[in-house]
Amino acid sequence: MKYLDSNIFLLPILYKGEKAKKAKKVLREMASGKIQCATSSLTVDEILWVLIKMKKDRERAIETCMDILELPNLVILDVTNEDVLRALEYMKNYVQLKPRDAIHIAVSTNAGIFTVVSDDTDFDGVQEINREKLD
Repeated sequence: MKYLDSNIFLLPILYKGEKAKKAKKVLREMASGKIQCATSSLTVDEILWVLIKMKKDRERAIETCMDILELPNLVILDVTNEDVLRALEYMKNYVQLKPRDAIHIAVSTNAGIFTVVSDDTDFDGVQEINREKLD
């Protein structure tokens, strides 16, 4: 099982190029059942916010998030109090982590998922996970 960061969903929507193609490939592999993936409700929040901000089309952003929620082989994990507490510990231990990244790691590791697919280098150096890069 792999945990997908929000940029895996956003790259193919917002950009062209190699990283967008690789992110799209991850999503195709998930949809076909080749790999099992999870993300959190926080991811949906991030995607919605970025799409509204960048595309200026609230309705389309909501529709896109609804489509993401229906993707095959994608588990949406809740963010719990335990996740938030663990995220704060990660932030103490890893000064490069932003709050949302720390929450993603906490949700992932609390669910027993230690591979995070992301284009975000802030995950590098976090010993509790392995970041699967897009390059």
